[in-house]
Amino acid sequence: MKVEITTLVENTLGEHHQLRSEHGLSFLVKAGNATILFDTGASSRFIHNAELLAMDLKAVDQVLISHGHYDHSGGYKAFVDQAFNRDARLVVKPGFFNKKYGVNGNHSEFLGNGFTREELVAAGVSIEIVHDHVKEVAPGVFSVSGFERTCPMEQLNPRFRIERDGAEVIDEFCDEQVMVVKSEKGLVVVLGCSHPGLINILNSIKGRFEEDIHGVIGGTHLVEANQERLEKTMDFLLDQDIPVIGISHCSGGADRLDYIKSRLGSRFFHNSTGTRFAV
Repeated sequence: MKVEITTLVENTLGEHHQLRSEHGLSFLVKAGNATILFDTGASSRFIHNAELLAMDLKAVDQVLISHGHYDHSGGYKAFVDQAFNRDARLVVKPGFFNKKYGVNGNHSEFLGNGFTREELVAAGVSIEIVHDHVKEVAPGVFSVSGFERTCPMEQLNPRFRIERDGAEVIDEFCDEQVMVVKSEKGLVVVLGCSHPGLINILNSIKGRFEEDIHGVIGGTHLVEANQERLEKTMDFLLDQDIPVIGISHCSGGADRLDYIKSRLGSRFFHNSTGTRFAV
């Protein structure tokens, strides 16, 4: 199956300076006859960018949001309000609608969705909450979650909290899903933020699919990794011999990306706003 992934918004710009970047992530994924929006950035900027990139959002069949943080779900209400496709269902995991926070010392900030499930239902949105850890959402396209935490380096960050049953607890990101697409050259893994850990995610996918991984694109949350974890993650990616790795969003600043590029070589590309990846 032919696969085309266009980055509608990301933290940085590429060569197209009329596009708008932001701290957020959104992909338009075309896989066979399916057109899927994966994440919606932090605002409506992905809609502005889609128009400039000649991407038709009316063709979107369904929307998958990786997890309930504002920088991945923030533009969804604009998508609904502009009624690109009222029949496009929203696919999320249990816990997606819970309130999420980031704790900094003696204060916290709300990091969750700017809408409720009830508001979306009232607007006519069809919502599917997927409980299966592997669910085929379109031919050859899968929602994958429930990642086994086997890598001791990739621990939960106690800074991230979720409101559950009236109490704030450490967010285990049980609502985080990635998209796995079967292409003609192997699996393509589309990441949101990789809060459960990049190695945990990729090892779980390897255990659930028979095909090799051809490409990985999206956010890795290596921004919070120390040097040892960063080096061992690069060792892991090299050992997996993944031909294409497009890292972006929450992976770190320019110095960190330069280091990642120096380790991964030609298989690496900086996945910025407007980037198109086809296989």
